[in-house]
Amino acid sequence: MMFKKQHLIPALLFGFITTVFAQDVELNPAHPDTYVVQKGDTLWDISAVFLQSPWLWPEIWHANPQIENPHLIYPGDQLNLVYIDGKPAITVNRSHPTVKLSPSVRPIDHNQAIETIPLSDIEPFLRKLRILSQADIDLAPYVITSEEDRSVAVTGHNIYVRGLKNHRQGDRLAIVRPTVVYREVPTDYPWETSKTHEIESVAWKKSSPHTTDAVMSRFWKKYIDRTYWENVRILGYEVADTGVAEVLRVNPDSDVTTLKIVDVNTEVKQGDLILPLDDFNFDPYFLPRAGTLEDDNIRIVALNNALFGSGRRQIVAISKGAENGVDVGDVFAVYSPEKVIRDEVMHPKNDLKTLFKPSKAHVTLPMEYSGHIMVFKTFDYISYAIITAGNRPVKMFDHVRLP
Repeated sequence: MMFKKQHLIPALLFGFITTVFAQDVELNPAHPDTYVVQKGDTLWDISAVFLQSPWLWPEIWHANPQIENPHLIYPGDQLNLVYIDGKPAITVNRSHPTVKLSPSVRPIDHNQAIETIPLSDIEPFLRKLRILSQADIDLAPYVITSEEDRSVAVTGHNIYVRGLKNHRQGDRLAIVRPTVVYREVPTDYPWETSKTHEIESVAWKKSSPHTTDAVMSRFWKKYIDRTYWENVRILGYEVADTGVAEVLRVNPDSDVTTLKIVDVNTEVKQGDLILPLDDFNFDPYFLPRAGTLEDDNIRIVALNNALFGSGRRQIVAISKGAENGVDVGDVFAVYSPEKVIRDEVMHPKNDLKTLFKPSKAHVTLPMEYSGHIMVFKTFDYISYAIITAGNRPVKMFDHVRLP
């Protein structure tokens, strides 16, 4: 990074600022007056250079409306902190000399624009994971076996798929592996009037969307506690793309189709699903902004490659999505839940006064700030986010709040 300190230049000298006064924002005490964008920077990191709360960047950003893609910044751009009527604003000076390649002028390569967060950190989640609805699962074709009754299959092997319709020889499809189902379950009986719901994520199979055991699931749902499952709200079924298969033979007299595995990064198993290839479509240049959804029951429901907690630049899933008003770029704060402990100062463990009323010795510790997350991919009721900052590990079922 390269910083330059200089005197503030009046905004009028730039000649291109469209004045839209920002909301009150708190500057980073160590902010520079001028910053030259470097290769490898991210918009979040640059925002943190100037602001205490990087998600307020849109509130002070004033790009030149006369240049192409004024909301994008590039290595070599000079960002200037100025004040308009006493309020801070960031302007971009792209007046550095243009390199001429006679007889033409070299255009700016927009692929070199500064990303909001490192695309390399989130690309596996953009390409490999998706959330399906109950209807998607009900219609999804599935692998029933592979050639020679192998327990697993790899590239070059044939697999037999049931339920695949309207496809021709040569069509390519994605092989996906069921991972977890995200759901809200009632916590109080009677289930249909429960005032509180618990967020959970559990393993699932196509044969058993309610538990990991198909037989027990059907018996439990139909005969033991039907009203319980009727009041469980499914947020989404997560699947991981594991490979690509090509339709080899279509049998019009059977619902079994033969596919050949053409590319795979893990063995294909019985019960894997077959879905259309996922179109990779993502804008890495979105702006961070404060989330607007306020809900007491937004939780962290998944951690990436972590058993006990995740840190900066790791990925999490939260229990709200696009249908709830969550959008790409939304920033939220994460807090650890309240914790009930025993007040052993006033009520030691052998205190007879609490023998029949142990709650008398209980005290509730408040929620504690863990970090900030920024949403980069949304589905209907689940979103993926990256941890952008924090002072303690983000854990499963931590609360998600407005920043």
